[in-house]
Order: sequence, then structure tokens, then C-alpha cells
Amino acid sequence: EAIRIVSRAADGSVRDGLSLLDQAIALGHDKVTAAQVQEMLGLADRSAVFDLFDRLMSGDIKEALDQMQSMYRDGADPVAVLQDLLDVTYWITRIKVAPEVADAAHTPEIERTRGREMTEKLSMPVLTRAWQMLLKGLEETQRADAQLQAAEMVLIRIAYAADLPSPADLARDLTTKSQSPDPATPPASPTPSGNGGGAGAP
Repeated sequence: EAIRIVSRAADGSVRDGLSLLDQAIALGHDKVTAAQVQEMLGLADRSAVFDLFDRLMSGDIKEALDQMQSMYRDGADPVAVLQDLLDVTYWITRIKVAPEVADAAHTPEIERTRGREMTEKLSMPVLTRAWQMLLKGLEETQRADAQLQAAEMVLIRIAYAADLPSPADLARDLTTKSQSPDPATPPASPTPSGNGGGAGAP
């Protein structure tokens, strides 16, 4: 588990991965654990990230903000939390597209079970919207002087958008309404059948 966390944090760079592993070994006096690596990197517990994502997608903003504060007090970096939420969004989307990836031997049990559970509750439009909002919010938070506040504002936007219809649903509703007759509009008068010549026509 510790190696998996280091690998994810290295983001494809072998040099960064080895450097992080060296730091972990030095801090742990030759014993490396997942909890120690998470603390070193300012990461949140994976189950807590899934819980946070679930609360966001349910629109439960108060609980989501309380959990974010708790994670921050435990040492989680706000930018790392948003990155973890992006990872969760991607993972759930992958399972939705290709369910067999959850059964891979290297998949941790929590990601297998929680991922499958969330694919049943979340639609693809909701997931893609969350991905876009998190990407934009991550950039904003990285640039912000007060990163915790910036991250919380990102969570608020996502939670309030969770119950909104997708753009496709909005377009479909607008199309349906435009094609339905307005009950307040009186029916049009029938077109007169004459030749337009008025009285005196033969």
C-alpha cells in the first residue's frame, strides 16, 4: 500500500518515486508504512476521500465541509485532497465504462467495493461535470494564497451542482417545452376560405 501511494504521488516519474521512497525510508527508520507515507505527503485516507466524494455527490455540503476541516486538521493538504477527488472521479468513470477493471488483481479492496457502489448511483454526465469542476478548482486552489478556503469553495460549487440537471437534460426539456402548446395562448382563428374579395363576390 505504501508503494502504491508513492507511485501515485510520483505521477510517472521514476526519479520522483525513488526520491519519495528515500524520504519515507529515512523518516520511518527503514520501516515504511502507508500511514507514514500519507502523513509525509499530506494525503488523506482513501476511505475518507470516498466518503467526501459521496457527500459531495449527495449535495450534503455541511457534512462535506466538516469532513474537509477534519482531514485538514489531520494533516491533509487541500490541493492533495482535490487531486484525490479527481482520482476517485476518474476511477468511478473507468468502472462505469469498463466494469472488469475493478476485478484486476492490483485493485485495492476499498476502491473495488466503493467504486462499484458509486457507479450505480452516478450517471456519466454527473461524473464528467464533477471532473471538469475539480480540474478548474484544482488550478484555482494551487494559485490561491488561502488554499483551504479555495478548496472549500470548490466543494461548495460541486455540491450545489450535484442536483442540477445535465446540459443534455436541459436541452431536452427546452425542446419539449418549445414543442408543447402554451395553454395561455388562445388557439389561432381558422383561415377564411373565401377568395379574399369580400362581399359581392359571385
